[in-house]
Amino acid sequence: MTAVSLARAFERYFDIVPADTPGLIERAFRVRGDVYCKEFGYEREEDCPNGLESDEFDHWSKHCLVQHVGTGRTAGCVRVVEPPSGDPQALLPLQMYCAASLWSGPLHPHANPKASLCEVSRLAVHSDFRRRQGESKSPLGDMEALADQELEQRSYPLISVALFLAATALVVRGGRSHVYAMMEPRLARLLRRSGLAFEQVGETIDYHGKRAAFHIHIDAALSGMEQALLHLYRNLARRLGADPRIGTCLANDEG
Repeated sequence: MTAVSLARAFERYFDIVPADTPGLIERAFRVRGDVYCKEFGYEREEDCPNGLESDEFDHWSKHCLVQHVGTGRTAGCVRVVEPPSGDPQALLPLQMYCAASLWSGPLHPHANPKASLCEVSRLAVHSDFRRRQGESKSPLGDMEALADQELEQRSYPLISVALFLAATALVVRGGRSHVYAMMEPRLARLLRRSGLAFEQVGETIDYHGKRAAFHIHIDAALSGMEQALLHLYRNLARRLGADPRIGTCLANDEG
């Protein structure tokens, strides 16, 4: 199956939703609680009351969800953290928790105006949408009841890429330009094949698994995107209230 047909399959089975109400933001927190607390133990369950995972960066963030069209279930979430430029104490999560791993140089967050910085963070895909039919039973039931079509299941791996495309649209909407993320190097390689060529800007450390800091400029993200994903990106951008035109970026590179 081609990348184009997979992208079309994704749009058939999934929808990107801006999490701009308390109820939708709670859905994002619940997916994060299921993935980061219960499944992988990255955060303590006692720090996730009622199964909701949140932190001090959420009120500086734009959030969105991927929803499964057939059931309305939340398949994944992502946020873009935008530290207020006028607050000297406001940092990106990777500046607060992974500062010692960052390499010095022109791509270090301190080398750029705070108003231009943002971080793609808390990307999570629920385990039900990471497992192929027959591999295992989810805590919420048999996957066969959720997805009985091979095409639908083959679109599952695109959820993570779609969340990064959605985050790109949120970055455009927010007018930021320097985009950071803590991620597994293998995810960075996957995104590079999709045209999102993140550059490693820090040592690989043990932080929610083996992760490193990566950076991409929003103009490079837009101009390098694979043709097969452009249609999907444009639709996601419209859904999230961002300018869908590639090459039209209002990113703020000045303080």
